[in-house]
This record gives sequence, structure tokens and C-alpha cells, in this order.
Amino acid sequence: MNEPRTHLFDGPPRLHYLEWNPGGRRTIILLHGNSANAWWWESVVREMRRGYRILALDQRGHGDSEWVRPAAYTPAQYADDLAKFIAHLMHDGEKPIVAGHSMGGLSVLAFAAAHHHAARGAISIDSAIISSKGRDRYLRHLKALPIVTYPDLETAKKRYRLMPDEGEIAPEILSEVAERSLARTDEGRWTLKFDRESFFGRDGLDVFGALRAITIPILLVRAEKSRIMTVDGVERALEASRHAKFVTIPGAHHHVLLEMPEQVARTIEEFASTLD
Repeated sequence: MNEPRTHLFDGPPRLHYLEWNPGGRRTIILLHGNSANAWWWESVVREMRRGYRILALDQRGHGDSEWVRPAAYTPAQYADDLAKFIAHLMHDGEKPIVAGHSMGGLSVLAFAAAHHHAARGAISIDSAIISSKGRDRYLRHLKALPIVTYPDLETAKKRYRLMPDEGEIAPEILSEVAERSLARTDEGRWTLKFDRESFFGRDGLDVFGALRAITIPILLVRAEKSRIMTVDGVERALEASRHAKFVTIPGAHHHVLLEMPEQVARTIEEFASTLD
């Protein structure tokens, strides 16, 4: 796959996105998780075949996309951004496949429930189908953490950690992700480039209600060792939707995009082939 082109979509809000293989026959749109950005998908896209046009979007408040004030970071708002993005970029009535990881997977489910006419299929990768009060407390805790800055890029990269910090991720992939996730402050220091207000204290989606409303094919992808998308959650999701199918990526942890990019690429392509 070629190196990506970088673009801006005016919105509002103004959204940054990456594009690989603009002449591809079919389009796949990728959404990252919370505190991440479009570049998290790069190692997956490298493993994909050239038949697809790939678009990876920085969701509002993340990466190089615009922050929103007052803060507005619910799955429904991310989904509306995606609907506007698709309406602007798709031509001749083409309907893309949309895929999201973690929080991005919840955005995809919210989108598929409200805008199902705009896509051919939806993929949710290791998203929190079932949440809890403890998880809500944890998300509120993340929002309350102080913003940390570092004197230089190398120090910031060395201190960079994933949440959860687990999985066997190639050092070169983690280094690339760290560098793409950091930005220089006005004072010349370095910090993570996402809006902490996006941790608004809960996931913000009735997942089972969304699943019951979706009328296009859905693929739920679970990392086998994940603590985010639980087996119980998947079983309840499959009961809620006759359009949903499920696969597991063996041995993977939550950050499966970085840990096993080739397996994620094959999973997306296999699902896409069933819709052609």
C-alpha cells in the first residue's frame, strides 16, 4: 500500500484524515479509539491489498482534528461527523464499509444505527459492549488526570504508554504511534495531542439498542485476551442482532491493531469480500 495522503475536511468541526490508494475500487473508513488518532491504523493498512481505497479519520478532539467547545464527544456526535464525512467524500452513491476500534467501534455502531443507509457494512473491533460503574469511574479518573508535558520529543516518546499497557507490540510500531500521538505546545514542550474532555465519564451508547436498530451486516471482532470486549458482552450482542457475526483474533490483547496488524487486515478484508 502506498504512503498516505493527508487531507482536511471542513466539517464543522474541521477533521483531519489520511487516504491510501485513492483509486481503489471499494472504500473502507477506519476510526481510532479514545486518545488515539488515524495513524494508529497505519500498520494495518500496510498489510491490506491494493484493491481498497482506505480513509482513516481523526475523530473530533483527536490527532489533528479540531477540538469542540463546549465539549461534545459522544458516540452519536462522532457518528454524525462520520455521516457528514461520507456524504462529502463518497461519489456515485458508493457506500463504504466502516470499521472502528474501541471507542471508534462504538462510534461505528452509533453510526450504523442512525445512518445505516450510508454504509454497506460495519465492523466493531474490541469495543466495550458491556460497561460498568467501575469503568465509568475509571473514565472520570482519566479526565481528571493532570496534563503532563515533556521537554523534548525523545523524552515524551520514552514516557509514552498505552492504556491498557499490555500486549506484545513491535517496538518500531509503538515508536511510530508514540511520535504521531505527540504535539508541541505553545511553550515548546511536548504533550499528547487529544482533548482530555473526550473522557466524559462513560461510553455514552446504549449498545444493545443500537444493535437492534442496525439493518446492515455487522462484524464484532474480539481480541482473545481483551478485558474490554467480554465474551458475555458478545453473546448478548449476538442475541440482540440477527445481522451481527463474530470472530476472535487468538492471542491478541485490546490494542490488537498494533499487536497483530496482519490479522486485523485479513479480518477486515474477509468481511469486505462477503459484501462484494
